Amino acid sequence: MNVQKLSRTAAIAALTCLAGMMLRWVSPALVPFSILPIMVLLAGIVLGAEYGALAMTVYVTLGLFGLPVFSAAPFGGIAYLAKPTFGFLLGYIGAAYAVGKIYRPQKIVTAILAVLCGLAVLYGFGLSYLYIIMRWVLHKPTSLALVLTVGFFPFIISDLIKAIIAAVVGNQVVRSRAKADDDFYK
Repeated sequence: MNVQKLSRTAAIAALTCLAGMMLRWVSPALVPFSILPIMVLLAGIVLGAEYGALAMTVYVTLGLFGLPVFSAAPFGGIAYLAKPTFGFLLGYIGAAYAVGKIYRPQKIVTAILAVLCGLAVLYGFGLSYLYIIMRWVLHKPTSLALVLTVGFFPFIISDLIKAIIAAVVGNQVVRSRAKADDDFYK
């Protein structure tokens, strides 16, 4: 394991924890705004597949162990597994991994493609888990249309905007880091 990459992983995990807690400090909106998707997608671009997924795994694990890092009540703990939205947290891990696998350093086109695929993975995990919990755990009448109405349509436009922001910022960070490395070894 690379010490630099591990320190970056820890930093991204810590920033993701802060991003998760930010919703508690701002006034609630009809459709909550969160920068967590930006952090997830940035993790994949900046850290790569394995370390990006590791950063998100650390974030989810800290929350499951009871640290109040999640954005909605109870904010942490094993009870979060029963929340219909927990699948999105699992999707963070898969999304960061997918983004890191697809992204090619310093290529904005692959950055955009990677974050869009990352969003697809995120929503795949999240909406599947939402359906399963609603239907078979909470025993509520659930349909694909209802799941999309509750978990997809209110968020997709803002998440697409966040994905583009993550692609541009992440690609610039990777380019700047590569230039700094080049300058260091001259």
